[in-house]
Amino acid sequence: MPAVTVRGGTLAGMAVAARLAKVGHDVTLVHDDGPLGPENLPDVFTFPAPWRDLFTKSGRTLAAELARTGHELTAVAARPVGDGLLLPAERGGQFAVLSEAFGTAVAERWRDLLDALDDVWQARRPLGLEQEFDAARFRAARKELWWGTSVERLARRFGHPVLAQVIRQSAEGEPRRSPADEAMWLAVERTFGLWQVTTTAGEPAGSGVLVTALTERLRTRKVTVTDREPASCDAVVTAHGPLPRGWRGPHPWPRRTGSRVGPGRYTCGDHTHAGRTVAGQLLSAALAAYAVHLDLTGENIHPTNKDRRRGKRTRPGPPGEQPHHGPTGPPGEG
Repeated sequence: MPAVTVRGGTLAGMAVAARLAKVGHDVTLVHDDGPLGPENLPDVFTFPAPWRDLFTKSGRTLAAELARTGHELTAVAARPVGDGLLLPAERGGQFAVLSEAFGTAVAERWRDLLDALDDVWQARRPLGLEQEFDAARFRAARKELWWGTSVERLARRFGHPVLAQVIRQSAEGEPRRSPADEAMWLAVERTFGLWQVTTTAGEPAGSGVLVTALTERLRTRKVTVTDREPASCDAVVTAHGPLPRGWRGPHPWPRRTGSRVGPGRYTCGDHTHAGRTVAGQLLSAALAAYAVHLDLTGENIHPTNKDRRRGKRTRPGPPGEQPHHGPTGPPGEG
């Protein structure tokens, strides 16, 4: 049985440990005396698929695990933005609310922006989220990713005081230093909705329930949690790491690391190509688990690598952009 050491009781560290233990590795999670996992997960989140996949691939579905403690995932109809406005996640609901609040023209611009950001999401998924980052593939997709534009610039170009702030909040870091593709999470929210953990009676319970369930999964999978690193192992996964300093402008994430960092050395977490979101951390853990298992056993447990993009895209950037120029930002800008 291959022995794997995971350094760091982060969310990504817990996730990669659970996955590797399920497929037969002897996993030791090295962590200090503090509680496992993050302290402050957002209580309302989008894209629950990485959570569901994690629990399924580590032995028991998320729905079943939550049910054991009297909890469930519940859809959230809308979230507050601006001064008292509730913005639905659903496409038609967004258009209706924004039309009533700000007029049809603003609602149409928002709809068109998120339609364009959905194409950005499709281009971004195979670049470090669902597959390992590939530099050649990134270079070929730069126009589709609106490369060279920041989230801040995107917000300013949209111009509306309330919705521009919503765009800024989609950035994983400081908006002026975050690439515009991070605004894709707005399109993800519209596609996959908003979710929260509740009791079976419908009372909000907080996302800490998910961390508790994952901690229990580690125990079930017989992951050793200790503050002492084993004397030897076959592979080491470091589940934390710093972002290099000195970057300027919206160009950070292609310079981050992939899962493999050296012979027998791997990494996952918010410093990787998957980014800083909770979904990104969980997806980076999955990629690291696939890499470790393949290298140690020769078995490829990565899901089929079908092209998930929905048909052939005809526009390289936001609507209204000339096809032979670089990406210029939101819909309608010339």
